Amino acid sequence: MNTLKEKIKRGEKALGTHVQLNNYQTTELIASLGYDYIWLDTEHTSISLEQVEYHLMAARAWGVTTLVRVPWNDPVRMKPILEMGPGGIIVPMVNSYEEALMAVKGMMYPPRGTRGFGPRHANMYGNIPLDEYLKDADENIMRVIQIEHIDAVRDLKRIVTIDEIDAFIIGPMDLSASIGKMGKIDDPEVSALIDEIIATVHAAGKPVGVSFGMCPKEVIAQWRDRGVDMISLANEHDFIAAQGKIVLDNMKEVMLGK
Repeated sequence: MNTLKEKIKRGEKALGTHVQLNNYQTTELIASLGYDYIWLDTEHTSISLEQVEYHLMAARAWGVTTLVRVPWNDPVRMKPILEMGPGGIIVPMVNSYEEALMAVKGMMYPPRGTRGFGPRHANMYGNIPLDEYLKDADENIMRVIQIEHIDAVRDLKRIVTIDEIDAFIIGPMDLSASIGKMGKIDDPEVSALIDEIIATVHAAGKPVGVSFGMCPKEVIAQWRDRGVDMISLANEHDFIAAQGKIVLDNMKEVMLGK
């Protein structure tokens, strides 16, 4: 059973963070802290397929769902990761109904989808009987697409009609960049697009989340008040840098009088 998927179905908020470094011990440590899910990013990082599997096993040991963001909307990129049994796949930069349909079909077996058969870790190397595995295989994968371009917003009313999409994630940086205002998240035009996304997704009865960096409670509260169902904040190098700076400042104050 996909615990994250079930949690969201119950209408509960889901809290996650990102993992971007190659070392799977960081995933193991973060998984032990109590996050609902880990967003493992292979779009903007050098994490290899071999390392993805180690990260997945580290999180699974703590019962934490891992969503793997693939580099692009490409079934070939998704296939080997699906065989590792992740909790879900996040597909970036999905900008049309046709692209969204291709993404979800690549995550499901025929007749609903186009996924080729060849599970490894996903069916415990054949130790899960075929009929038992296939009964829940499609439903155990959380299918998530990112809305992070003005073209996607323009076609969102069609995209949300695809039943097989389990959740939508807003990418504020790329969304703002797509209208020539990169990083201006609070710009009225960007804010209006974000609110439109949330309203459209919720009107279709689907959950919507946001992926953001390290931020104060006030910003978290803004996303809460906007009604997001999932929120993914910061990453492990943010954690290391932030706490490392506190320790260094404390040492400077005490030892050097600075």
